[in-house]
Amino acid sequence: MSSICYQRIFVPGCYYHIYNRGAHQQLIFKDDKDYQTFVDILGYYLTHPNGIPLSILSRKSEKNKVTILAKTSPSCSLLAYCLMPNHFHLMLRQESSDLTISDLMRRICVGYAMYFNERYHHSGTIFQGRYKNILVTNEYQWIYLSKYIHRNPLHLQSYDPCKLSKYRYSSYPTYLGLTQTNWLDTSTILDRHYKNKISEYQKFVENGGDVGNIEKITIDVEEDQELQGS
Repeated sequence: MSSICYQRIFVPGCYYHIYNRGAHQQLIFKDDKDYQTFVDILGYYLTHPNGIPLSILSRKSEKNKVTILAKTSPSCSLLAYCLMPNHFHLMLRQESSDLTISDLMRRICVGYAMYFNERYHHSGTIFQGRYKNILVTNEYQWIYLSKYIHRNPLHLQSYDPCKLSKYRYSSYPTYLGLTQTNWLDTSTILDRHYKNKISEYQKFVENGGDVGNIEKITIDVEEDQELQGS
């Protein structure tokens, strides 16, 4: 079973399912620019854990400043992600004790909230409280977490498993070699569990087997129903 923890204790070498949704189930991603901005912020802080605040993403004249920063050792590694209109999912591994997933998530959420509030003239929080974190406690849960995350777009209308590779706001296209992302770790999952790697992983994700058990081991069931309820 999953272990829901709100003490924010992140142990180096351990894996976590991180997720959050919009306050009052409101949309947090309204168009391509919103999705891309969140991805830019996510990638930036994975690559530059001590980087300057990325509220500058909303100011195009200053955007080039982020490209001149030297890369530093990652404090966390991202294995999978999916952005949905009113929520997001991340699979993260804590790498060091210097900076934790809490530091990463604070910077990402604050940076994106500043962008969102400025763009839409919104005031107040855009997320429903602090993010949720679930410790991965066993191999079965570890294997199926990325499948759960990558199958999230199936909750949208008109999506079926064969279309998952076309969903642009998740790490799944990168797993299939359709896109490249230098701050995403796909090898940990592909290399450890699949002989033919990409093709076998695609079958694993798009096959509906064990779907009924995925939510039970990756997320609180009531939380999942609320996430998909709007």
